[in-house]
Amino acid sequence: MASFPPAQPVPEIADETKSMFAVVNDELTKNLQAFMDNLPELTAKYSRFLEATKSLNPKAAMRKGTGPVSPLLKCHKSSSALNYEGMCESPLDLTPKRPTNPVETQDPSAEELLESAANNTHQDDPKLFLKNFDEPTGDPAKLPPLPEDPLLSMNMDSLTRETYELHTILSGICDWIEMQMPAIRLEDNRGVIVQESVIRHLIHMRTSVQGVNGRQNTYARKVADCVSKYYKEPLSAKEYAKGLIKHNMDTWDQLERDWRDVRQVVILAGRLLSLNLDKLQSPHNNPTVHGMNYM
Repeated sequence: MASFPPAQPVPEIADETKSMFAVVNDELTKNLQAFMDNLPELTAKYSRFLEATKSLNPKAAMRKGTGPVSPLLKCHKSSSALNYEGMCESPLDLTPKRPTNPVETQDPSAEELLESAANNTHQDDPKLFLKNFDEPTGDPAKLPPLPEDPLLSMNMDSLTRETYELHTILSGICDWIEMQMPAIRLEDNRGVIVQESVIRHLIHMRTSVQGVNGRQNTYARKVADCVSKYYKEPLSAKEYAKGLIKHNMDTWDQLERDWRDVRQVVILAGRLLSLNLDKLQSPHNNPTVHGMNYM
């Protein structure tokens, strides 16, 4: 008869380790609470940046008279009328409300971008630059300075900062959900399935935000390449100047899409969490769970 080795004792969890788990869970819970509390303010801030970007986009003048097919492309004079209060309803008192410490607007704000534009600090006129461009002489020292667009850089700085913070928040929320995962049961793991499904959705959103966050590096590499070739190949300098101008204009379009995307990520993440918070926090305490709550 085969003999089996004696069962090994289950390792005990030290009190210090349990305390560490509690501290981490408390920190992640505060991150989730802050996100839900600031959801209306955060959404409104992203909306202001989106409206400022649409107003500053050089291509906006080309679209006048055509009328946007989608209402999402329409410029609004102000986003102050937008009301996001109560957009999420949560069974665990994590409803968005006026935050005790509102999201602080760091420089540059959307309003400062518009003010800078009004003070004529927008990009140099690319058409005038190309019109006055002299015939190539082969001498890099005689080339005019390339046109600049400081507001584009300011806008991109804001987008990079905001998406870095949002990526950190979403990562923390995913970690919070994993901290709530219970011991696996054989008879009922439907609540755990909900947790895993929400994490998958949030990871997808986080990946989108990460892609937006890396936009500035991609832009900087392209600009550096154009500027380098502009001075290294003066006989073709005008073509490189055209390429840089087109790249800047295309980047304004991309900024519109990016601000719209990060705003939607915040709204959809808040909505998804508010619909499933009870199952996320107590996956085994809800016997009526039948699967994912979708919007």
